[in-house]
Amino acid sequence: MTKPNVVLIVLDTLRADRMSCYGYGRPTTPFLDVFAEESTLFERAVVPGQWTIPSHASLFTGMYPTTHMTTQIYDSLGEELSTLAELLRADGYRTVGFCNNPLLGVVDNDLDRGFEEFYNYGGAVPNYPDLARSQPRAFGRLAERFKRVMRTLTAPFQNQFAHNSALLRIAMHPWIVPLWQGSVNFKGNTKRSLHDVVGYLRAHRAGNDERPVFAFINLMETHLPYRPPTRFARRLAPYYEDDAEARTVMEGYNREHYRWMIPLTEPLGELEDRVLNDLYDAEVAYQDRLLRRLLKDLSKPAARDNTMVIITSDHGEGLNNHDFVGHSLVAYDDLVRTPLMVRYPRKYPAGKRVSSLVSTRRVFHAVLDATGARPNGGGGNRLGDDVDELTLTRELNGSAPTESLVFAEAYTPATLLALMENENPSAIDTFRCRSMRRAAYSGRHKLITVAGEPDELFDVVADPGETKNLLHQLPDRAAELHQALGDFVKRAESGRSDNWESARKVDLDDGEIADRLRALGYIE
Repeated sequence: MTKPNVVLIVLDTLRADRMSCYGYGRPTTPFLDVFAEESTLFERAVVPGQWTIPSHASLFTGMYPTTHMTTQIYDSLGEELSTLAELLRADGYRTVGFCNNPLLGVVDNDLDRGFEEFYNYGGAVPNYPDLARSQPRAFGRLAERFKRVMRTLTAPFQNQFAHNSALLRIAMHPWIVPLWQGSVNFKGNTKRSLHDVVGYLRAHRAGNDERPVFAFINLMETHLPYRPPTRFARRLAPYYEDDAEARTVMEGYNREHYRWMIPLTEPLGELEDRVLNDLYDAEVAYQDRLLRRLLKDLSKPAARDNTMVIITSDHGEGLNNHDFVGHSLVAYDDLVRTPLMVRYPRKYPAGKRVSSLVSTRRVFHAVLDATGARPNGGGGNRLGDDVDELTLTRELNGSAPTESLVFAEAYTPATLLALMENENPSAIDTFRCRSMRRAAYSGRHKLITVAGEPDELFDVVADPGETKNLLHQLPDRAAELHQALGDFVKRAESGRSDNWESARKVDLDDGEIADRLRALGYIE
């Protein structure tokens, strides 16, 4: 049987509950809704980590963060871990990435390992595939050589922001943000990247390369800053263009980057809440519109019949619930419940909706199952067994769910603590920002622990907004999930490679960083 092409689309910072196909009351995602009707949709997908680095590392390795331990900007994925791109490339795939998030491929953390081609639309010097050759060949070669030199020169400086809290504080100053926000392409270029993806896939289908392709796509349109085109703002925030105060509120958030991440010491006002939520919806709708061309191209018979298309997100976004905004600290469903849809007619029926809990780390296993790729050809190794146990097709036969327990882990970004210590140090202890948070899901219940102790218990079916803490009403259920979470942590830690600490690229001679890691419990 011909191996399928695989297209993995990660819609960075997209909440499932803001999509029409997941029951949202506003028509934010008409084109993704059509795709959902042609796919298997997983209604209760949970990401392993609450922000970009640990979540993508889990997508690419199939492991929880406590096992792969790529949890900080400055961490490097351990060389002994096999990534999805590496496994597919070894199995004969052409591997290519189109990424708008600078934390992948620009920062030196090895999350782009295994890709023959990796195009960064974020960062100071983006690079694009040469598809049209609209420039003279000699000029094009010269331009690309210049870009390579510039990327080489700027890469060390860009990486310093992952290590140096003083530089980060300077960069986050509201007066400085406008100076770099455009020049470093913080959100990349969604429109350009999707245009390139379509051109690349068409060229691959028309070319002589008989290898199947694995294309990874990361889009950042629903990440702050929010500046949707006027027609989308008018549709979902009709007051915005004519309300100077509303525009001032949004521009303030767009400039003050640290406000995206730190807890709210005071609740947002009614206008702030409305603007933040409505402009987020407008960005969701705009991204959906930009996806139309790619989804249409992937629906053509030449592509559709032999292409596995997966659409998911790395995390959601806090939008003024539970005194939090952004996606850095907590384990509420605002952050860790995301969309997951798979279209692959050979294995995933159209129109199927799966209600059982699944972890998005199983995208890794689902792709290996569909392609037949395994390390060293498969055999009896443990990863091969995991693929059979954890592929998402196991949820389709109506039997008991594969995972009776699903977990989410919220590793605090050390860079965030550095910002908070400068901007609002008192909030660190008030909101227990140094403490590790985890969540355990089983059936309709979800337990959140802080520093290893039970903190909140929710019935997420009856109370999807997680507003009623049942910890003291259901002590036995809380104790059961607490025990399961403790067992999970032990298993996850035992699965680490022997030399996992060597992949952490932080300079432990830097006393400031070492103190933060020690406070978080990452080092002794």
